[in-house]
Amino acid sequence: MRYTRLAVATAVGALLLAGCADSEQEDIRTDGRGSVVRDVVTEADIVLPVSAYFFTPEQQAVIDTAISALASDCMKRFGFDRPAKKVEPVKMVDRRYGVVSEKIAIEYGYHVIPSAAGDVHADGTAPSGSKLPPEAYMVYGGKGGTENAGRSYQGQDVPEGGCKGEATRRLGLDKMQDPAKGNVGLLGINFSSFGKAQNMSEFTKAQDEWIACMKKEGHQYTAFLQPAENYASQGSFASPEEKAVAKVDVRCKQEVKLDTVLLRLETQIQTDYIEQNAAGFAEIKENQDAVIKSANQALAN
Repeated sequence: MRYTRLAVATAVGALLLAGCADSEQEDIRTDGRGSVVRDVVTEADIVLPVSAYFFTPEQQAVIDTAISALASDCMKRFGFDRPAKKVEPVKMVDRRYGVVSEKIAIEYGYHVIPSAAGDVHADGTAPSGSKLPPEAYMVYGGKGGTENAGRSYQGQDVPEGGCKGEATRRLGLDKMQDPAKGNVGLLGINFSSFGKAQNMSEFTKAQDEWIACMKKEGHQYTAFLQPAENYASQGSFASPEEKAVAKVDVRCKQEVKLDTVLLRLETQIQTDYIEQNAAGFAEIKENQDAVIKSANQALAN
C-alpha cells in the first residue's frame, strides 16, 4: 500500500489532544486553551484526538476473544466443535507520517515491521488449524455478510451473517458499523485531516525546509512521503541504501519539526471537528463503552 494512502491512525490510545501553537518552545507546544502537543520523536508520539473513538489494541483483543467465544457457543448449537480462541493484542507501529524514529529507520528502513497478527479465523477454520466441514462455513458466516439469512441447517435457522454475525450483534458492534447512523462517517475525519493539514501554510513551509535538507544530503524529493513510496515496495527487506536514506529522512524531519507541525495541525482540525459534532461523537463513545462492557460480560459467563 502506498504511504500516501496510509492516512489512518492505528488504534493507539485514548489520549485527547487539542489545539494549534505558535510557541517556539523546544519540547512542548501549547495552544490558547492550554492543551499541549509534544514534539514527535517516535511513532508512539503520534496520537490524535479521534484515536479516543477507536478501540485500543487491548480492547480489540477482548472484543475479538468475546466474538470467538460467542461464535463457538453458537456453532455448538449446530453440532460443530469450533473451540474459542483467546486473541492477543496486536500493536502495529504507526506509519501515518512515514518513518519517524531513527531506530526504526536504521533497522527496517521504510519496510513495515513484521508483526504476529492475531489469528481470528474469520473463514471458519478451527483455531487448531484443522478445517471444519463445508457446511460449517455457511453456519459460521465466514464472509460476515447477510447471504446466509433465511437458510437453515439440520432444522435450525442460521443467524443472519452466521454465528459470527450473531456474536457481533450480541456485543452491539452492529450499531457502531451501521452507515445509516452517520457515526461511521464522522470517523472519516481521521482520513481527511491528513490531507487538509498538508494544505496549510505552516506545513508547506516545514515541508519546503525538509526538501532543502534532503537536497543538501544528495536526495531529490518534492514531498515528505516520497522516499517511503520509492522504497517500501522494493523487496521483502530494507537494503543498506534504503536504511541510509531513511536515517537522513528522519534527521531532516526532526530538524525542521515536520512531524510535530503535522501532528499539531491535524490535532487542531480534528479537535474543532469533534467539538462541532459533539453529539455524534458522544454516541460513538457510548456505543464503544457498551461493546467493551458486553464483551467483558460475555467472557465472564
